[in-house]
Amino acid sequence: MFCNSCGSSLPAGARFCGQCGSAAGRTGGSALDPREFEHPSMQKMNQLLRNSVLLRKSAESLSKTVSKPWYESTFNTITATEKQYPRVLEAGLLAARRLGAREIPPFNIELDRPYQSATYGSEHDAFVNVGSSLPRFLNDEELLFVLGHEMGHLVSHHALWTTVSTFLVGQQRQNLMSEGVMGILSNPLKLVEGGVESLITNWMRVADFTADRAALLAVGSFDKAKRAIFLLHLRSRRELDEMDIDAWMSQVESQDQRMSKLSQMMTSSTPYLGPRLVELRNFAASPQYEALRQRVESGSGASLDGLFDEKGYFKKLKAQKKLPLKSPSAGAVRPAQVRSGAETAAATNAAEDKAGAPARKVRILQGACPACRTPFAFRLVAKPDEPWQDIPCKSCGKTFRLRFDGVDK
Repeated sequence: MFCNSCGSSLPAGARFCGQCGSAAGRTGGSALDPREFEHPSMQKMNQLLRNSVLLRKSAESLSKTVSKPWYESTFNTITATEKQYPRVLEAGLLAARRLGAREIPPFNIELDRPYQSATYGSEHDAFVNVGSSLPRFLNDEELLFVLGHEMGHLVSHHALWTTVSTFLVGQQRQNLMSEGVMGILSNPLKLVEGGVESLITNWMRVADFTADRAALLAVGSFDKAKRAIFLLHLRSRRELDEMDIDAWMSQVESQDQRMSKLSQMMTSSTPYLGPRLVELRNFAASPQYEALRQRVESGSGASLDGLFDEKGYFKKLKAQKKLPLKSPSAGAVRPAQVRSGAETAAATNAAEDKAGAPARKVRILQGACPACRTPFAFRLVAKPDEPWQDIPCKSCGKTFRLRFDGVDK
């Protein structure tokens, strides 16, 4: 087995590459056939793409000569590892496992397009880019939806055609590639004018509907999915708090659907927000989704129960964070208070030492660090002239002063 990112040889069952630190190998989850959750129009759109000889040859050429090298040289990215953007890595691995992805792609943080995410590459060399602002803006459950969407593209084998769409017709009208390579070079075949642009942009919209379905299976809740979609569109939690999403969806459904579809086809390569939410809600209410959800929960080995805290963040990653260390100072830390009943054992052994020092009482006290609340059991020596002792906490590194006030000397 080899690392998908740097190509290094990996031992069987390795979760991460020892050379570059990126995720590697297979997920071990129960694989889903993408045809089981894809949008009803997906098969038809895929067939139309395959039937276009010109498009197929262009796709094969681009995947071999441009694709990943072009992205690596054009955009500034950071590969997510256990030390760099660990939340993105954890969400990506969880999405991959719940969807039964056969391979784990590199998860890259893209610095140039901070609010976008995409899956690029080819059938055998795909990678996922996540905009650098998304990990700061979204909680971990929302990141799971984003990574679930991209893993949906990957397991549905969309990476090749996503890459082709970028190079031939462009994905975003406001960027440099908005007209695609063919438009920039004024290709005499007039590929875009010949209807290929319409074919590819229609495919892209249907592919996004399919990827949303995969993301819903990954996150396991339509309420969480619709919040994530709205946040990606609004880029503002404050705006979301002002809205009632369900009421807004009802408003969208009351509009002329034929005109909405026509407008979407003519102006956007991605689904409009309203149709996107309605499509996903209808899928979430279907017996098809419920059956697939049960399979994911029982077969992936990656249950969501207990993974997130009340704010939607991974509990285990928060627990791994180290508390900031401060210079220990007895005067800067409030004296520890020995709780009633904390003294559980006392053994006295009065004896004179060689220097003739007075006998000291030895006591074992139990309590908790006032900074991090880690329990401790400490052997104390009470000295009449110094009724306190400075105790270092082995967990957080703080030093606090334990006074013997009220403790029998």
